[in-house]
Amino acid sequence: MNNNNNCKKETFAAAVCGLLVLFILLLTATETLCFRIPGWWRSEYTKYNTPQYVRGEMSMDDAVYVTEQMLEYCIGRLDSLDNVNATIDGKTAPFFTQREKLHLADCRTLFLGAVKARVIALVLLAVLLAAIYYSIRKKRQKAESMISFPHVLARGYLYALGAVIVIALIIAALSVHDFTLVFTEFHHIFFDNDLWILYPDQDNLINIMQEPVFADAALTIACMWAAAAAVLAIVSILVLRRTHHAYRNI
Repeated sequence: MNNNNNCKKETFAAAVCGLLVLFILLLTATETLCFRIPGWWRSEYTKYNTPQYVRGEMSMDDAVYVTEQMLEYCIGRLDSLDNVNATIDGKTAPFFTQREKLHLADCRTLFLGAVKARVIALVLLAVLLAAIYYSIRKKRQKAESMISFPHVLARGYLYALGAVIVIALIIAALSVHDFTLVFTEFHHIFFDNDLWILYPDQDNLINIMQEPVFADAALTIACMWAAAAAVLAIVSILVLRRTHHAYRNI
């Protein structure tokens, strides 16, 4: 009995599950960096002495404050940025320019869309897992295949991870070679206007959210995602090894 041929559909569905899991992990890693690592932004701004690049004298506390308020707005916990103030050169005033607020409104749409996408991915994942489980159970009852549910999931996940790793390595290589290019293309993909193009002599947002900070954020997210993906890969390999002997004897 050729179990591989008998479970092609289930393996493909399991690979889709793997992609959904990896997508969910990526969004969760991004959320973790933005909202759940105490002091991360302060550490980054200290590392690059961010306040020195602002047009005028600004404290580290204010730089961190406006960043945290910006993120709260993007995730939907703050209705407006109109009352987010900062003290620059001893004068307290609204920090964000009109152009910055328009761009951050686009970012808010992107953030909230990602939240919805994660919910949809979780629902699809649950549906696919149930479908795979009952399909394999049915085939085992009819003796059409003896491959187990964990075996199919593990194999599908590793297929998905392999595909994603290839894509991730390409993006990583491009980022190392020219992060500005990757950064620019990211904005071209996710934004349909040029509001993301800010000017250091007019917009202080770009002076605190500089390219090195974005690069570090991307690297941190990638590391968290990779760690979680690696744990699941190890579990998948152990499952396959455990079932390999029984599978060969079928």
